Amino acid sequence: MLNDNSRLFDAIIDPQDSNARYRCAIIHCADAVLRLHFAEKLINKVFGRSLQSHAAGLVVVMHCEAQLGLGPRPTLGLVQREMGGARTLAAFFGLLRFAGYLTQEPVPTDARATWLVPAPPLFEGLRQWLSHHARCSEILGLAEPGLCERLQADADGLRLYLAHARDLLDRTRAAMAGDGAWAWFDRFDCGDRIGLILLRAHHAAASDRQDGPNWFDLGGREIAARLGVSHSHIRNVINRAEAQGLLLQDRPSGRIALTPRLLAESEAWFRLFWGWVAETGRLAERHGGRS
Repeated sequence: MLNDNSRLFDAIIDPQDSNARYRCAIIHCADAVLRLHFAEKLINKVFGRSLQSHAAGLVVVMHCEAQLGLGPRPTLGLVQREMGGARTLAAFFGLLRFAGYLTQEPVPTDARATWLVPAPPLFEGLRQWLSHHARCSEILGLAEPGLCERLQADADGLRLYLAHARDLLDRTRAAMAGDGAWAWFDRFDCGDRIGLILLRAHHAAASDRQDGPNWFDLGGREIAARLGVSHSHIRNVINRAEAQGLLLQDRPSGRIALTPRLLAESEAWFRLFWGWVAETGRLAERHGGRS
């Protein structure tokens, strides 16, 4: 079901058709990102909440900043001061160590502190996730062609990018604390993945000439199994999204349709985010050109 059609779309869509390019980008985003999470119960457990993903991202960004002399190496105390949630983050970093995503090194000048060191699996997961979003940015014409390939194939390029991704991380964290439709989904366990499944189903079947709701089958039990969450959790998110005015349900048929509000606010978010991804790439390129 999940296929990378982004290259095919490049050949058949009008470069000036913004709606078609967004539709291509969001389908590619859903296919690629969901591929990272389907049947990966450990990943969905460890990175089920946005706070966890942002904290892990901050550790990697700080680690890469330190390698370029742009900031201090990450410690639990530094991350806690920036993000809050001291007790939650301490337990989360313990889980990261147990799962092999993080190691520690003693701080020579402070016997009570340790540096947090991202392990290769954390870099690899972030590399894949960022490169997929970079490809979406390229599809929309926000990033120059080649950013996705550099993040995928060049370890030094990836670390250079991450060392300049502080604004990207901070802006994303601030946006997800806001009131938009995508921020609402992001607050649930695997909420971003559920939201991507909904957007993919809508855009894969949508027609430019279509009037009224675009109804589709969700397949909640299959989604729950593939994400490693309960079916009741999926139903809870869907029912609450309906109460928020983000989707419609035809209960006799079990079908769902997304509302104009969800479609407009999620598109606004992804266009904004992919613009930040491109901006970070340009910033890293300028720095790399001076080194």
